[in-house]
Amino acid sequence: MTDSTDNIGGHYKHHGPIITCILDEGAITYAAAGSTFDEMGTTSKTYTPATPVERGNMVAISNDVACTWAATDGLPVMEKPVTTESFTVGRVISEPTWVNKPGSSAAADTLAKRLAGSFFRIALVEMYAGITAILKAEVYLDGTNGWEVGQTAALHHNITGDYADDNTIEIQLVSAADTGTGIVAFHYGADGEAGDQLNCLVGINGVLYSVTGA
Repeated sequence: MTDSTDNIGGHYKHHGPIITCILDEGAITYAAAGSTFDEMGTTSKTYTPATPVERGNMVAISNDVACTWAATDGLPVMEKPVTTESFTVGRVISEPTWVNKPGSSAAADTLAKRLAGSFFRIALVEMYAGITAILKAEVYLDGTNGWEVGQTAALHHNITGDYADDNTIEIQLVSAADTGTGIVAFHYGADGEAGDQLNCLVGINGVLYSVTGA
């Protein structure tokens, strides 16, 4: 096998948005006494994720329905990419750090449990996929169309909500039939009831499709 790589620099200063993300690293195995870490034979509790993510790894948006705005406090959730899925959007650029550590393996064997207890690591992720801005959205539900994470056609610019609301923090979106463009959803949104509102973090990577909305 021939190694044709070299040491010539190939990373340039133009970067995408950088944001703190939760790392979904799978079930965490807890051990009360793990590897020996000093010359006195002292051991430490260990926490071993099933699919660890480290600095320099490319990551994908976690497409688990547990990843709602409310469950994550608005942070995106990233995971190790899965073959044949199209959710890979960025790269970890900092050393992951723990928020909380579980007291048992059972306390962290599902993503819902890990999010509820904050049993996860966080890291800075640089976003790609053409994303130029990351914004908090207020989504008006039509009662029929929820949305999945990733590039979504179910979210549209809500003209009525936009021009009726003087809120300059959130952008106004509406769920509707799949004609939307330019939006990457970082959180899952269920169908709900018509008129319900949800928050969602979104990445903008193109021209938005606008509808009258509500």
